[in-house]
Amino acid sequence: TFEGHTSSVLCIEFVAGGLQLLSTGSDGLIKLWNIKDGECVLTLDKHEGKIWTLAKQQSEEFMATGGTDSVIHIWKDTTQEEVDRMHQEEARTLEQQQALDNYLLVKDYRNAVSLALSLDQPHRLRTIFQDVMMAAENRHGAESDDMPRADDAILGNAAIDKVVGTLSPEQLDRLLGYVRSWNTNGRFARVAQATLYCVLTQYSSETILALPSAKELIAALQPYSERHFSRLDGLLTGSFIVDYTLHAMDAVGSLDADRTDMDESY
Repeated sequence: TFEGHTSSVLCIEFVAGGLQLLSTGSDGLIKLWNIKDGECVLTLDKHEGKIWTLAKQQSEEFMATGGTDSVIHIWKDTTQEEVDRMHQEEARTLEQQQALDNYLLVKDYRNAVSLALSLDQPHRLRTIFQDVMMAAENRHGAESDDMPRADDAILGNAAIDKVVGTLSPEQLDRLLGYVRSWNTNGRFARVAQATLYCVLTQYSSETILALPSAKELIAALQPYSERHFSRLDGLLTGSFIVDYTLHAMDAVGSLDADRTDMDESY
């Protein structure tokens, strides 16, 4: 049973070696069905009235329909063209994925970030930011506090900061969309806030407010950011209490030591 037409079916034709079925109806629609599962895989809507006739070329490359709107439409089967286009897109995507891997291998972060944005891969981009920030922290931790740091990049690498600061409006809007998603998860809040800070320090408020999704982004970023900063304030307050307790314990220890020395002297 094939269900999809909203009115009576007027014509049918088997195509693709009997694996598919074309139908026209009084609802002015042409539908293509898979015989095996009864799924409607395509609906064509061009006629403005009942479609009384349906004829197909023997090669099935073209078909014609005519209806009460006094119009004959000629249709071309573009299935193979669509398959070829999909294969080309898959091949192009694989090439770009390989290029992204190569950029990361040689630490070409500028091109890596740009390509990850163009491929619309928020997870990969977040991983890049996190790995670079972690590497920078480890490198700075190994250096002496008295030694000058090679850079103070917000995202751990000056090249990444630079590419974030030179995005097109479309790329910037996409990146902030990623940040909005990352910011909802406490595990990714740090990279989200670092990316947001990198954006805010390099773009004017006018530029950000001119983005298509500016209002939605701000409305979504603000409450989660406030929650993260509130949590950090709580942790900072807790660290002060721990620090005070340790100092108090040191003071008590010093008094006990002095008292023991006085007892021994007597």
